[in-house]
Amino acid sequence: MAFSTRRVAVAILVAALAIRVAWVFATPDYRLVHDALDYNRHAISIANGDGFALSYGRETAFRPPAYPIFLAGVYWLFGPSLEWARLANALVGTGIVGLIGVICAQMWSSRVALIAMALAAVYIPLILVGQSVMSEPLFVLCLLGAIACAIRRWPLAAGVLMGLAVLGRANALILLLPLAWAVWKGPKPALIMVVACALTIVPWTIRNYVVLDHFVPVSTQLGSALAGTYNSEAMNNTENPAAWMSLKRVDDYRPIFNRVRETNEAVLEKELRSASLDYIKDHPGSPFKVAYWTSRRMLDLGGWDWAIHTAGTVSAGKRAGAAGIVCFWAFALLAIGGAFTRRAREAPLWLWSVPVLMYLGVVFLVVETPRYRMAIDPFVIMLAALALSALTTKRTQVP
Repeated sequence: MAFSTRRVAVAILVAALAIRVAWVFATPDYRLVHDALDYNRHAISIANGDGFALSYGRETAFRPPAYPIFLAGVYWLFGPSLEWARLANALVGTGIVGLIGVICAQMWSSRVALIAMALAAVYIPLILVGQSVMSEPLFVLCLLGAIACAIRRWPLAAGVLMGLAVLGRANALILLLPLAWAVWKGPKPALIMVVACALTIVPWTIRNYVVLDHFVPVSTQLGSALAGTYNSEAMNNTENPAAWMSLKRVDDYRPIFNRVRETNEAVLEKELRSASLDYIKDHPGSPFKVAYWTSRRMLDLGGWDWAIHTAGTVSAGKRAGAAGIVCFWAFALLAIGGAFTRRAREAPLWLWSVPVLMYLGVVFLVVETPRYRMAIDPFVIMLAALALSALTTKRTQVP
């Protein structure tokens, strides 16, 4: 980037950080809900030197460790303050804006990079998730960092960042395939990246084996994710078809869940996973029903009330949630146009496979917007930037 371009980029990053910090201070009544309660509880326990907190009175590997450890570092430095936790995520969100620009500059041009950064700075869904005490911002930061390193063919750095991303969301493991494709100059760089990723994850896997006495690579979430979706109550729900339900409200698996306090978490996960797969075998059309409805929900087309409700899972108010939905629709329309530009077609297929794989990683389970879409949104922003870049270029060329 030229010096003037760098100055504009820095100005955009400062503006992005200011917007996010202002949002934190404008919402002093923020309250922890749902997953954020767990992240906060684990972080306080780790910061106090007690390790991960117990779940239902027994050891747990339900929450991937990257974000609780990051949050524990914030609490260790500044004390267990929600304001500091949110400000830390505001900084992470600003890093996401910067990495979107880096990837666009690597792939296309500084012009596209600046447009993408400007769009990311004001993209409301990223701001909404970024203002919450949730794991997705850190996960997306590591993921985009891994992609930027893979483009530069830095396999060691890409592998470590990919490992950290997996420790944020276990379904990111599948992204090793496109990133191996990206660094490929023969098998050696891809092998270095995979080994670096594995070595980053292994200490947590060993910890899980020690405390749970079972092989758990990252998390025990899959069983409850499957069971909460693949059950008769969820499938027969006429208001929100095939939407994930808390296992406390699912009669099909009550005999399993009622033993939650006395059952090893890894064993419980296996039992729930097995029972869910049995349900799918008995109802082979259920995955297609889930995929249809979760796809609609990912596009915020599954019903206005549901979209507002799921925005509430990151403690976003109704007005903020509604603004995020409308913002996503506007960006998505631009992204559709950007997908048909020459520059989008010239980008390597492995890059576009990342959002596709992230979509496939959740579409058969559960989707809550905006947070479950956060790994895909940077690519929506990139495509929107390509559309705007092409449009403004044509206008300047008109005599």
